[in-house]
Amino acid sequence: MKAWWNLVAVVLAALLSVTPAWTAAVPDRLTPSDAELVVQVNVRQLLQTPLVKKHALDPLKALLEHSAETRRLLHAAGLDPFHDIDTISVSTSGRPLKGGKLLVVVCGSFSPDKVQTAADDYAKKHPGRIKTGKEGELSMWEIRGDDGSFYAAFADNKTLVMTATKDETVAVIRRAGQAPQQPSAAMQAALAHLKGGENMWLAMVATDEIKQLLKADDASKDFAAAMQSVTGALELSDDAQFGLEVHTNSTEAAAKLKARLDELMPLLSFLGAGKDRSGQLAKEVIDSIKLKTEQNDVSIRLHVTDAQIGKTRKKAP
Repeated sequence: MKAWWNLVAVVLAALLSVTPAWTAAVPDRLTPSDAELVVQVNVRQLLQTPLVKKHALDPLKALLEHSAETRRLLHAAGLDPFHDIDTISVSTSGRPLKGGKLLVVVCGSFSPDKVQTAADDYAKKHPGRIKTGKEGELSMWEIRGDDGSFYAAFADNKTLVMTATKDETVAVIRRAGQAPQQPSAAMQAALAHLKGGENMWLAMVATDEIKQLLKADDASKDFAAAMQSVTGALELSDDAQFGLEVHTNSTEAAAKLKARLDELMPLLSFLGAGKDRSGQLAKEVIDSIKLKTEQNDVSIRLHVTDAQIGKTRKKAP
């Protein structure tokens, strides 16, 4: 028996020696190394939270049932958005619609053949909305909108990819079987501020372009150069908690930023106030926002209770 306990102790020690004491958010494996903004929504997690089950699941299903066309399309594609989608990841670099990059990755369980058939049928009925085609052996869909087109394709039966250009979509699909690209040092630093298990999180690098925009504004010019990144997280259980953090490289810049936010809070509370139930609730939620500085960082915390959400769903008398 003593020998078994010794073996267990050795295994645990080995595991602890290779497991870091902290965790960080990990972008989707297809996220490019030059990503400046990364957002991830853990759809399956969200749908399983008590808050969503109680307040959002039935309205979402009713909304889906309301559109017969959408319902038929999803059925033909063999897709149930409430069971088949795991995560949705969005990453950008530069200005996505003006020469930059946009990548959307949807992970889950798909039937590419059924999706192809459903897309072909939809394209015949709505030629101005979607166009099907091929790039070599790769099936692709051009989804047309008011602001331009997006190009979607499957990397495999668990991964749907969409970008703003045909060439970029092809490039992402080609690297799907390769090792993930490493985020930039600045993005890695931002991701380290997140746990990675949040229902939804975001990490944004404060690029030179963002800093220049902030410097041009009198309200933010004093701390613009010190900004490094912005991170945010949404966590749901019985209540909802949202946190946003601005990370700078100096305590002085963090203090100036918090002072500016402190000045804005009364105005925000005034604008959100109203005589009806929704206006009163909005003021209640805004007044509960907590601002805090911790070394070089400024955090904004918002807590919305189950009771507050329940009030918004009740019809006004």
